[in-house]
Order: sequence, then structure tokens, then C-alpha cells
Amino acid sequence: VIHAPQLSAYFHHEVQGAAERRHLRADEATLHYLSLLLCQYARSERVFDFDDRHLQLRPLALIYGDALGAGSRRERRLWLQRLGDLALFVGGLFAGRLGRRFQDIEYCVAMGGNAYGYLQQTATRPQEQAQAAVFGELSGGFAQFVDLVATVTGRPGARQDA
Repeated sequence: VIHAPQLSAYFHHEVQGAAERRHLRADEATLHYLSLLLCQYARSERVFDFDDRHLQLRPLALIYGDALGAGSRRERRLWLQRLGDLALFVGGLFAGRLGRRFQDIEYCVAMGGNAYGYLQQTATRPQEQAQAAVFGELSGGFAQFVDLVATVTGRPGARQDA
């Protein structure tokens, strides 16, 4: 049972605590972004897509394909943000399962880290530049942030060597 006035307050507290326990030095804005991401993905319809009358987790490669085929720069950035966010969340949530299959966790790290890296490197508009530092930090330390999400979600298999 979660005893917090709001889910956002709960995740903020948990992300801060997990970062301290893992000795992860991260900017407050990045930790805030992670808190909001976890709050958003607490609702399954934000994680899963409804396709062919079933809820399913869309493969990262297909999301990347959507980004490549985007009709505009803005749409491409939105797809890549979705890719980075989903790779971070799924990588952390399924850390134990993915960790047993090395290529899967490394795939999540590569896809998510590169997506966030693109967002940071191509930020030209004021609203994009406001998040560029967050995306840069997530890109540069993606594996550590996957482990942080695993710690917050209480998933066994979070790597302790990060």
C-alpha cells in the first residue's frame, strides 16, 4: 500500500532515496523527469499499445522505425522520446529477466541511450533546449538510470556494479 498524498510525491521520494542508496549523482531535473516518467507509466495504457485486440508491449525497433518514418522533425523527436522512455522503464522493470539474457539489456541500453542522445544533440528550439541537459544525462548514464528504475520498482536483478 502506498501512503502518499499523490503518486508523484511517492515516486519523487522513491527516486531520490534510490539515487542516494546507489550513490548516483544526478541533476535534480533528471531525477524529477524519472519521477514523472514512473508516475506516467503507472498506468498500463501508457506502457502497452492496443493492437489486434490485445495489449502488447511494442518492440523498440518498431518505435525506432516510426521515428525514422516520421513526417516532421517534431514527430520524430516525440517517437524518440517515447523510445528512450520505454527502454528506460522496461529495462528497469524487467531488469532481472533481461539481465539473464545479456544482449536484451544491452539492446535496451543502446536503443534508449541513443534515442536520448539524439534528443539532446538536436535540441534547437527553446522548449527542446530546456530538456537537453536531462536527455544528455540520461543518454550518458543510461545503464545507471535503468538500475535506478529497477531499484525504485523493487525488481530483483538490478545490477549492483553500476
